[in-house]
Amino acid sequence: MVAKKSMTEIHPILNDLIPSVVNVVFRRYRAFVERADLVQEAYAFCASRGDRFTEQLDQENIEERTINEKRIAYQIKRHLERYCRKEKAHKSGYNTQDEAFYETVTISQLLPYVIASVINETALEQAQNLINDGQPRKPAAPAEGGTLLAILIDIKKAYEMLEQEDKDILRLRYHENHTLQMIGQYLECSISTAERRANGALRKLQNNIGGQSPWV
Repeated sequence: MVAKKSMTEIHPILNDLIPSVVNVVFRRYRAFVERADLVQEAYAFCASRGDRFTEQLDQENIEERTINEKRIAYQIKRHLERYCRKEKAHKSGYNTQDEAFYETVTISQLLPYVIASVINETALEQAQNLINDGQPRKPAAPAEGGTLLAILIDIKKAYEMLEQEDKDILRLRYHENHTLQMIGQYLECSISTAERRANGALRKLQNNIGGQSPWV
């Protein structure tokens, strides 16, 4: 009689899969979480789904098994992103329900204020003195900070991480209100290419603050 696997035992393939997924998520959230905590969270997640994952990874058809590996990697990544969002929200002083700022529409609405603060060293520079690594040094009064301040600070940090060309495109688009035609002339490219590069720069900024919200 063959003994059943332990409820906490995971498939050997996951021992190779988990570190690569952890590395991807950790690069985005390293300021808010420890790598060891992500590894532990990933193993706990896989252990709780041990039988189901084992069945998928024991698929005899190689093509099906490869597809299952990708699906499982995606599930692990989404779970770790949720975990990191909670940690980030806790350390930054906002609620996970307030994560609409990860949507590109909201980011684009706030970018003019962020870029203006970078160029003119105004507004956010004073507010940023209240922030220490994304965490308020003291409880913020309504006029001093709160969720909006955390959002603006996050967007500013993400903007400053961009390559200079992406910064320039976003500055032209959202600070100087250039049309796509004008941006195309600046970049010496077509309007469609200018739109693609502007959207690409915005997505890069969004990725720098964690990407799209996993809560939707």
